[in-house]
Amino acid sequence: MSKKIVIIGAGLGGLAAGLRLAHAGHEVAIYEKTDQIGGRNRAEQVHDCHFDAGPTLMMMLDPFRKLYSDVGERMEDHLRLSLCDPSYRVFYSDGVRFQATPNVARMVEQIRELSPRDARAYPKLLGDLAALYKDSIPNFVEKNYNSPLDFFGPSSLAKVVRHRMLANLSKRIAKYIEHPKLRMLFSFQTMYLGLSPFESPWVYATLIYMEFGEGIWYPQGGVVEIARSIARLAEARGVKIHRNSPVSSIQGRLVMLESGESVEADVILCNADLPYAERELVRSPGKAPKSGKLKSSCSAFMIYCDYEGSLPELRHHNVFFGSDFADNQDCIFNRRLLPEDPAFYVCISKRSEASVAPEGHENLMVLVPCPNLDRPWSDQDAVELREKVYGRLGREVGFEPSRVRGVKTWSPEVWRSALNLDRGAAFGLSHHFNQSAYFRPANRSKSNPNLYFVGASTIPGNGMPMVLISADLAVQRILEGVGDRA
Repeated sequence: MSKKIVIIGAGLGGLAAGLRLAHAGHEVAIYEKTDQIGGRNRAEQVHDCHFDAGPTLMMMLDPFRKLYSDVGERMEDHLRLSLCDPSYRVFYSDGVRFQATPNVARMVEQIRELSPRDARAYPKLLGDLAALYKDSIPNFVEKNYNSPLDFFGPSSLAKVVRHRMLANLSKRIAKYIEHPKLRMLFSFQTMYLGLSPFESPWVYATLIYMEFGEGIWYPQGGVVEIARSIARLAEARGVKIHRNSPVSSIQGRLVMLESGESVEADVILCNADLPYAERELVRSPGKAPKSGKLKSSCSAFMIYCDYEGSLPELRHHNVFFGSDFADNQDCIFNRRLLPEDPAFYVCISKRSEASVAPEGHENLMVLVPCPNLDRPWSDQDAVELREKVYGRLGREVGFEPSRVRGVKTWSPEVWRSALNLDRGAAFGLSHHFNQSAYFRPANRSKSNPNLYFVGASTIPGNGMPMVLISADLAVQRILEGVGDRA
């Protein structure tokens, strides 16, 4: 029986869920606050330089393939992918450089130059990570939890114990790897979740396997092409996407728009960041939302730069480590300070697709992890971080600030105002153990039986693959609920 379904937010999760629901025969309308689809998977432009404004790393292809397959399509017919190899170039503060790659032989050769002992240990590390990935993803990520036994049952607990999933990630890496540079290389990936490796459970070492076991991919047209291709398939199945249509509140089965219009629905799926949605859209007078007590991820300061000239030392993806990795993490997550020598990530997608920047120009994007708005942000913070990044790039790769022809920046304040991300936390809710798996906010409202959630701050978590799985799980919940009410 066809139902009328309203989705709030055209982020990747909302689009993927809308596509699945329309394919199942339901009437779907999506209301998006901004003039773009994709949420964090959105585009930015400075002059004639084009950028992926949010995610730039496409990993873990199975959830992407499954989405297209579940609606009768082939991913390869909609996304033209190329493997980034090397995955990224690493710049250490003392001048040492390293090429991260899924090619095991080349990894072993490079590791041997730093530590023969670690070169011998690397195949075992990769094998153990593959086993962790194989057990954790289907059993703890790709599932809805209906009762505590789904998480605490004997079979699940046996896997937790076997892989020591709850052990500290940084300490576990140290059991395999001795060299401090390599320990950084094989632990910083939790920053993709906005989580320090010194505070992360070992289960998130699956991110390391995604990189070194399966590789990093790039879709022609940019990572933004993922959201666009999903939107095209959704609209072909009848989904109506309303841009520039912010929602003011959810009242039972009514979605109230800021324009004053109200839209009635059989089912409401909210793709707005969950803490914001609970506090601002789902209004329960006198009752503080549960998510308000949860811990948010860190934020990110972004620089999008039209650079005239060539920076040949930079690859598509680049990681710059500061001189003190542990202090960097402590500043961001505990002391709420801007690091003195910040680590950061640099992307020049022109390396994989020449048309995204004019000839003689580089589309230089920089992401600097920084504290969220639990620490107030100031204009001086932006100046300080930009100067430090420009200085490091100047010393390492010949970057000249005078060659910058145009620049845009995003601060924690912009993440909050533009995309309604609570505390300006660019990665949503944190992924500490007590906010993971069974303990992460559920995708169905307890107070409103018609309301469901999808996105980075509900199960299973942050990152494009997880958000696609989130959409799959939310749709399963919705279809179960529709069946209950039929």
